[in-house]
Order: sequence, then C-alpha cells, then structure tokens
Amino acid sequence: MKNLSLIFLFATITSCSTTFNSPADLDTKEITGKWQLTEALADPGDGSGTWQTVENGRTLEFDEDGMVYSSTSFCYGEEINEASFDASEKMISSNCADRNVELSYELKEDKLFITPHNPRCAEACGTKYSKVEN
Repeated sequence: MKNLSLIFLFATITSCSTTFNSPADLDTKEITGKWQLTEALADPGDGSGTWQTVENGRTLEFDEDGMVYSSTSFCYGEEINEASFDASEKMISSNCADRNVELSYELKEDKLFITPHNPRCAEACGTKYSKVEN
C-alpha cells in the first residue's frame, strides 16, 4: 500500500506541466517587431572606426515565425527582401544566388546590433537599429 501511495504521488507530480520560456523564446519576443537602421560603423581599415548616423535607414521586420523582412535586399544584385532568423543562434540567414548571407545579431540596451558573419568584414563593421514598432 505504501508503494502504491508513492507511485500515485510520483505520477501526480510528474503529470503537472509548467511551461518555461527558453532564452530563444524570450529573444524572439524581444526582437519581434519593426526596427530601423540608425547608425553604421565606418572603419577606414585601421581600427579607428566610429558610429555614423544614418538618415532614413532601411527597416527590418521580425515576426514570431522566424522570418525577417527588409525594406532593401539582403543580397547584392538581387531582390531578396526576406530571410530567416534563429533566435537560439542569434543569426539571420538569406539564400542569395552566389552564396548564403549570414548576419549575427545582438540585442543590447534596447538596440539591435547586426554584424556580417559570412562573409565577414576585413575591418570593423556593423549596423545599429532602433525599434520603431512592436
């Protein structure tokens, strides 16, 4: 009888489900929405790069289904305005005709920082976005 009570108690405890948000789920919620390019890191190749203000920069819109849509193309010479993003890897990926473009991103201080992952820049480079819509 004691064993039966323990089995019942174990079954009751394990059958309760609690939904926990993974870091990727939380990141997806934070990044979802529309972002506008506000600054670009310009470096002449000697490491002295500075952030430069961008007027009327392109927009990126992230949805909860892992897609990102751009107001300009992700690929040079092609009109590919959509890509996928992986919140757990913090990567944006687009399939261009001649190669895959991969961009890494980071959310910090209410800003979205994007840097090329593949191909990489020879010097310091990157872009900074501000959220304009949820």
